[in-house]
Amino acid sequence: MFNILVNNEYEWLFETLKTELPEFFSMKLTDFSCHDDTQQEQLIKVNAIIGQKINLSDAQYAAASKLQIIQTLSAGFDHIDLGKAKQHNVYVANNNGANAESVAEHVIMMILALYRQLLFHHNSVAQGRWTCLKYQNRGLSGKTLGIFGLGNTGKALARRASAFGVKIMYFDIIRQVITEKELGLKFVLPEELLKHSDILSYHVPKTSYTRHLINRNSINKMKDGALLINASRGDVHDENAVYEALVSKKIYGAGLDVFEEEPLPKKSPLCKLDNVVLTPHSAPDKECYMRTISNAFDNLLRVSKGDKPLALAIDHEEATRKFLKQFPGVKFSYL
Repeated sequence: MFNILVNNEYEWLFETLKTELPEFFSMKLTDFSCHDDTQQEQLIKVNAIIGQKINLSDAQYAAASKLQIIQTLSAGFDHIDLGKAKQHNVYVANNNGANAESVAEHVIMMILALYRQLLFHHNSVAQGRWTCLKYQNRGLSGKTLGIFGLGNTGKALARRASAFGVKIMYFDIIRQVITEKELGLKFVLPEELLKHSDILSYHVPKTSYTRHLINRNSINKMKDGALLINASRGDVHDENAVYEALVSKKIYGAGLDVFEEEPLPKKSPLCKLDNVVLTPHSAPDKECYMRTISNAFDNLLRVSKGDKPLALAIDHEEATRKFLKQFPGVKFSYL
């Protein structure tokens, strides 16, 4: 029997997980934020953990001597100490891009909503004013989309955006020449990306290097009247700086699906602006969760058979340090 513990962050998805559970697998729900004797007994038997908010102590790893993998159902794995997991010979894997298509579609929706002033026009009709600002609408064709971070979501966005006739530039700490040729992308360094993008969309993990990557200085380097989209992590942007840029019209609009504090406080000044689209970290869709579950169990099956899992978590801190060591003159944070 291959024993799985599911962190209670996924309690809402537990019944669905049970319906997809492979034969010869057993699964129990637990709360890793509260360690007790019952959980200690579970750790002794566990082969795999499903969860993202997992920060096991050395004592817990020692108890879980049969643990082979921690599998997230998300792209992020911010709470998991990769170094400690490696010390205990435990794999850490993420969802292998299961929500990439969904997030990319959400970004396209935000761009179109801002360019077509969707919220204003909806309210205009619903409130009986019938004010039409179509002469102020913007089109996508011919615009330049800058993608900061070309992971699974960045690639999915590039594929969809190309259908609208946009030019696409990107920056990533790992240059991807094959993808450039496949999708017709142009690799540029961060300053050029900021300077020439009509739309700038961020798709980066949460690290010490990406905290407040979007700040007053980086926004000032952006093209006047550009759109700013963040559907990655709230830590990536300085909300005060974004607010100031929206009020001053330095940027035309912003689409934000993530925030520094979630839920976004009701008193946030962003809520009073009409050139933003704000969504509550809602980019994933129900279809992506079925892909996530399928990817997770495929990985656990591989591990149960002694094979290496797919979508192993990458230490983005270490990858960034290597990039900056190789290219010391490159800056992608302007704090």
